[in-house]
Amino acid sequence: MTSKVHDAWLALAAVGLGVLAAVALIALALARWITRPVRALEHATTQLADGTLKDLPATDLGPPELRRLASSFVRTATRLQHLLKAQHAFASEASHQLKTPLTALRLRLENFEPYLDPRARPSLDEAVDEVERLSRMVHGLLALARLENAATTPEATDLDSVVADRAAVWTAFAGEHYVDIVVAGPKIGRVRAIPGALDQIIDNLLSNALRVSPPETTITLATARASGAPGTVELHVTDQGPGMTEEQRRRAFDRFWRASDADHEGTGLGLPIVKQLARASGGEVILQAAPGGGLDAVVRLRTADAHRTAHPRRPRSAMRARQGAVPPVPTERPYAVSDRQQ
Repeated sequence: MTSKVHDAWLALAAVGLGVLAAVALIALALARWITRPVRALEHATTQLADGTLKDLPATDLGPPELRRLASSFVRTATRLQHLLKAQHAFASEASHQLKTPLTALRLRLENFEPYLDPRARPSLDEAVDEVERLSRMVHGLLALARLENAATTPEATDLDSVVADRAAVWTAFAGEHYVDIVVAGPKIGRVRAIPGALDQIIDNLLSNALRVSPPETTITLATARASGAPGTVELHVTDQGPGMTEEQRRRAFDRFWRASDADHEGTGLGLPIVKQLARASGGEVILQAAPGGGLDAVVRLRTADAHRTAHPRRPRSAMRARQGAVPPVPTERPYAVSDRQQ
């Protein structure tokens, strides 16, 4: 009798284990059937957040509720991408179409000068200045449109050589305003940045600093290793100008924003371009009050990993041609679509 009871228990245990295994397999199949569309939606959402949605989620998998959710997501993502492409295309095409008429308008205005009454020449000069400002704004919009459309991968770039190069280019122009440019800080080596980004960042920040720097002052380009953040370096562009209030520093990166006492030559696009370039390079830019007065623009970038093979650097001329950067012509103000919004 005891043997028969044990045999019955074993049979019941085997049947129970079989039932549990079958239930587990069915539950696993159902879970995969339900979560597969969710994983596809997660993958598509990640791609959309990165700016390029290549793999649309299937709308015929999973429960009816998830199928409807996938269909709604596909319609929303497709519409959003269409709107973004249309916005970028408009900014790019409008900028291109405006450049030629603006150049022609400036030439026509300058041709009026010999025939104008001397009392009207100040108005002509103001009109030419406004045309030049509008032209810089168009260049800035075009640069932003290129940055938003481009999917450039950061590369290893020698920060020290770029800092020395841009300081040398701007020193001659700064000397005409009796302003010194000083390079300080330790050797940093290579950092991660998209091609040409460091040149444009430094050009715009130096243009900002020089615009507000009084004569007999100094603009400092200083490199440093970020404290408490391994693998991060900082580039400081510090001036001795009037500086910015906390509210102005908070709004300085808004497009087209300028303070009430801003220089009339500014366009309100320089600092947004710097922010976009720094973000595309995997870094950030902040504004803070400089010790003793003035403004300290801090650009934080990641150092190039030693175990990664850096791509060969493109020639600087090619970088500028691609990114719309500024040719180093010291005879006239080096172009930078920037303005210190002060």
